Amino acid sequence: MTTLAVELSVDSRGPCALYIASDSRITWGKASSWWDSAQKTFISGGSPDIFGYCGSAFVPTQVLNQVSRQIEAGILFSPDACAIERHGRWLKTIQDSVSNSLSAQITDFSILHGSRDGIGMDCTFHLWISKFIASSKTWKDKELSLSSDRSHFVHLDGSGATHLKTLVETTGDPKSKETSRGAFKNFFQSLKNETDNFSGGAPQIVGIFRGKEPQYFGLIWNNARYFCGCKLVAGSNFSKILWFNELFERADGRTGDRLKGAQKH
Repeated sequence: MTTLAVELSVDSRGPCALYIASDSRITWGKASSWWDSAQKTFISGGSPDIFGYCGSAFVPTQVLNQVSRQIEAGILFSPDACAIERHGRWLKTIQDSVSNSLSAQITDFSILHGSRDGIGMDCTFHLWISKFIASSKTWKDKELSLSSDRSHFVHLDGSGATHLKTLVETTGDPKSKETSRGAFKNFFQSLKNETDNFSGGAPQIVGIFRGKEPQYFGLIWNNARYFCGCKLVAGSNFSKILWFNELFERADGRTGDRLKGAQKH
């Protein structure tokens, strides 16, 4: 079912980044049947948009990959399309794709869409949640508020949301709770605690910043490297992406150590 979280990062000048984080477990009807290397977070290579899902796994993984490829090809919307237009286009694409089925075993799922309008200090971040209700084959789509003066999780979802919310409310000092490192420390701990049997595997994170394109991030987890939920068994050019360790410190993808000069948490 997933532990899915959206974190808004705020600095002294206002919101500066939006992250979507997830675990990597897919289950089949019961907690004892699982796969811990599934991709649940996605970015578009041609626009400031990021995605994550929870619930039924098969359809979201397929359609989000297809939509991402259309965006990268430059055929889903124009380069100057605003966040609302981009959201409408990809949602209509997914809705049409889901409707193109007969007696398919599609159960409820939710997709989170994080987006950015503009670039630099004048940019604004957006977040939508789109839910498919299988019993009625209907959709519910809503934009969530991102108005805030502090860093925190702005939305929690999935079967592990209750456990993560409890961790956020009961652990850590008040100051750390209003930082990205405090938020992700709780997220990582919620997976290590294994309280939710439907969440597991390594964490995965995607994000958008004020002035950069969306990014996938590598995670140093249990002394191994993970990317999009999958363990890396080989490679040499680890500097191509940004890495985080379990303290949400910027890390060296080659050694796993905190990067020289990176903020210590």
